[in-house]
Amino acid sequence: MTPAEAAPALPEGFDLALLEAVAGPIGIAISGGGDSTALAVLAAEALPRRRLVLLTVNHGLRADAADDVAAVERLGRRLGLPVVALAARSRPSGSVQAWARAERHQLLAEAAQARGLAAVALGHTLDDQAETFLLRLARGSGVRGLSAMRPRAERDGLVLLRPLLGVSRAALREALRARAVPWREDPSNADPRFDRTAMRALLPRLAAVGLGAERLAATAHHLARASDAVDEAATALVATAARRDRAGAFTIVVAAFAAAPREVRLRALGEIVQRAGGGDHPPRFDALARAEAAVLSGGPATTLGRAVVSPRRDVAHVWREARGIRPLHLSPGEAGVFDGRYRVALATDAPAVTVDAIGAAAARSLPAASFREAVATAPGIFRAGTLAAAPTLGMRARDFARGWVTLTHVR
Repeated sequence: MTPAEAAPALPEGFDLALLEAVAGPIGIAISGGGDSTALAVLAAEALPRRRLVLLTVNHGLRADAADDVAAVERLGRRLGLPVVALAARSRPSGSVQAWARAERHQLLAEAAQARGLAAVALGHTLDDQAETFLLRLARGSGVRGLSAMRPRAERDGLVLLRPLLGVSRAALREALRARAVPWREDPSNADPRFDRTAMRALLPRLAAVGLGAERLAATAHHLARASDAVDEAATALVATAARRDRAGAFTIVVAAFAAAPREVRLRALGEIVQRAGGGDHPPRFDALARAEAAVLSGGPATTLGRAVVSPRRDVAHVWREARGIRPLHLSPGEAGVFDGRYRVALATDAPAVTVDAIGAAAARSLPAASFREAVATAPGIFRAGTLAAAPTLGMRARDFARGWVTLTHVR
């Protein structure tokens, strides 16, 4: 191959080492837009011996959504990569963008598990990082929120990689043009109803006064290092000032909690709420600050992040609130995540079961040595609608074998 025929160089800032560090096949989440198309093309070019799978989700939100899937399939043929097309299974509710993110994550996680993928790479760019920083700044986020997106993250057992956080959208489109690869534009990216669109429009004005996307993304990176340090201190505080019982409830010793610096207290309480409630993200700063004040002052109980925080004299209890818990149906040999709190695996010789909250009625009859209010939301194993086991409480029916179900905490 002559120099003139050589493939164009990878864009500066493309984190190839992030992908190379993964031992196993990688899924590439791709919508057909410029960012994710560039990710697929660059990954295929840089990792010719690695098994890559293109994963595309049809949310059913636009009349031409099927055309996006067709474009991804054409790209897959061009790159010699398999394409897995996934379709949303629920209808939008609440924030359309939040619904789409949740649905997309669930589908990607299931596809990764079914196909043995070690990680899924996402096409978030330097510009996305800057926009995320501004969105979280507008929402009053703390240090963790302002850290924005991380190059590597794990959620519900799914490893997520973002190798393009150091690359601008413009550089990615330039890379596609250099390789004569087409892409599709999503009209929702210009929809003024979305907050991110407003931040995108603001960036050129900020750049004019020295606050361009590169500077904002660099600030998020600096804050990420500070956030990691707070994380370490918060983890130590949770270990010394709180304990989790078998029902999943936490008891916080207020004196030990109050002795820590406030930023560490807030982070520790956010971690406890997230573990108890099983939420995808820590509570927002303002709600967390109110809950922290209640813990310190012995104020009234409050609910945040799907959890109840209830101060009681010198301790505070935190447990999963009794609403919005969806059952998990498992066939023999299957595994899944229940309520964001527990990974559940069913043995191949076990009968089909449903994992659901034990419920208030059954909780009253169980002689559990755990925080009573939390027993109702602890995981129960049901057969034909009858409670057969409460594994975290160490209880099971005589005809339900001990090794049929394995539960581990997600966090």
